[in-house]
Amino acid sequence: MPRITGQTNHDGVQAVSLSLQILERLAQHSNGVGVTALADSFGTSKSRVHRHLQTLVAQGYVVQLETSEKYTIGARLIMLGRRIAEAFDLAQISRGVMIGLREALGYSVVISQLDTEGNRVLATMAGKSAIEINVKPGSILPFHCSSQGKISLAFAEPELCERVLASPLTKMTSYTNTNVEALRKEIDEIRLRGWAVAPNEALIGVNTLAAPIRDGAGTLIGSLGIVDSVQHIAEIPRDEQIEALTSAAVEISRLLGYRVEATQ
Repeated sequence: MPRITGQTNHDGVQAVSLSLQILERLAQHSNGVGVTALADSFGTSKSRVHRHLQTLVAQGYVVQLETSEKYTIGARLIMLGRRIAEAFDLAQISRGVMIGLREALGYSVVISQLDTEGNRVLATMAGKSAIEINVKPGSILPFHCSSQGKISLAFAEPELCERVLASPLTKMTSYTNTNVEALRKEIDEIRLRGWAVAPNEALIGVNTLAAPIRDGAGTLIGSLGIVDSVQHIAEIPRDEQIEALTSAAVEISRLLGYRVEATQ
């Protein structure tokens, strides 16, 4: 294998890091990003960013838009992303964190993935209680009356929320909220606080506390939740429940490449 010369190991690591940061930033902006904006974002020179962009363009990972001087992700990167997605197993990646959450709180743990008609349950982990409350893997949790679904309405693309609220909303129990304006208000609150509940809304006596899971680009891909009776997970959950659940969801997101500073 030929040796790569002209850079120290430290310089090489920095060069790889900057290239990856450029790719992440371009993936977050479908309309493209200019050299100046990228240089300002990373606190470096335009000439340095331009050199990295030209290398990425030559390899097919980035293209320059014909209608502007901005750059966006190329076909080779899209193809790589598709191959990764095909091998992606959110449940397997999350298993260690799910075990830790179950051990910390004792409740059943559920991980679900955003789907077209709701959140699809990927995996569950039974709690420590003698009476088990759980959901079957493969089940679809409705957007409007499940904690996981409300997380999707709050953190996925706005078009999803508009589509769901414009559709007929099934009243699963007497507690199910089908008032569009009330749901909009609740979704805004969820977006601000970072977690959702739905006591008695899908099934009388049951509540789930859920939080969002994001990928490396900051895009919502699913949710993590704890499930039990309304006696143990109340309409206003205890602080330690919220802290443990949201921290676990962030940890799974970090395993997927999510960084808080990348989405700000």
